[in-house]
Amino acid sequence: MNTGILSSRHKRHTAEIRLRPFDPITGDIVVGVLEDGRPAVINVSNQSGVVVGGVPGSGKTVGMMLIVLSLLLSGITRVHVIDGKGGADWRWASTSGLDYSTDDTDAALSMLKRMHLKLRERLTSLPDEYGTSNWWNIHSRQRPPLEVIVIDECQLWFDLRHLTDLSKEHKEKCSTILSLATDLVRRGRSAGFILFVLTQKPTADSLPTNLRDNCGTRICFRVLTAEAGRAVLGDLPTGAPDPTTIPASRRGGAVITTDSGMTSMCRFAYMPEGEAERLICMYRTDASKHTAVINNCETGDTVQQAPSTRSTCAKCQGGLFFR
Repeated sequence: MNTGILSSRHKRHTAEIRLRPFDPITGDIVVGVLEDGRPAVINVSNQSGVVVGGVPGSGKTVGMMLIVLSLLLSGITRVHVIDGKGGADWRWASTSGLDYSTDDTDAALSMLKRMHLKLRERLTSLPDEYGTSNWWNIHSRQRPPLEVIVIDECQLWFDLRHLTDLSKEHKEKCSTILSLATDLVRRGRSAGFILFVLTQKPTADSLPTNLRDNCGTRICFRVLTAEAGRAVLGDLPTGAPDPTTIPASRRGGAVITTDSGMTSMCRFAYMPEGEAERLICMYRTDASKHTAVINNCETGDTVQQAPSTRSTCAKCQGGLFFR
């Protein structure tokens, strides 16, 4: 599938990139630009988990909105969100039929139990129905939907040492949520399940290593300490990009690692919720004709604000920009 790159130039020059829906063949999702102006892409092919961390206001939830938008616009994914914030961050996707749960522990547990049951059923049925035990080996037009689960502010349930409710019943429920999430990551790849876990308090407790280490892709927005960076990214080689060096003014700045071991500094694009809603509505009308456009912008550390004039797709009237 064409990634829709209009132009790509070196640092301190302009870059314009079209965002297209998630590509089911390559597994690519375009999220922004690298330091040299090339498109920043995360790849979820044959992946079962993605870890996302960063301090409040670093661009974590908005960056995740961009990823989910790409997945939804593909028309081949089902997205299930557990919103630990319990706010309105995911209201923009309500028109897409997104499966949504608030910060209610019972509701979160119920959704994960339902998804875990579906995972087990799919693992059992794939060989007979499709002739393979790996969802990613099925022809892209014949696959069942890609099941994407998002747990926003996962520390609410994962950090068993710092629970706000100390009752035995609540702790058992949280322990079950963590166990289900860990097993979804451990077994989800072959079934076509991907779990995204997000936290604004990245620690070894909120992101247990037995879950994180099974996640092939890790995204770390701005954090304040090296320990927080390691909690998200794991141990990195000397000279690798450091998420603690991202300035507070550079919202959307992040370090991305992949299962191949590559590490890159990038800048996530930004889209207002209202524009995301309009793009989804127009895609529902004719998904094959609409694309969103990342506007001309200065790439790299010199970018601090959005352009004053947006260049948008004439069809979708929606654009991505840097702020």
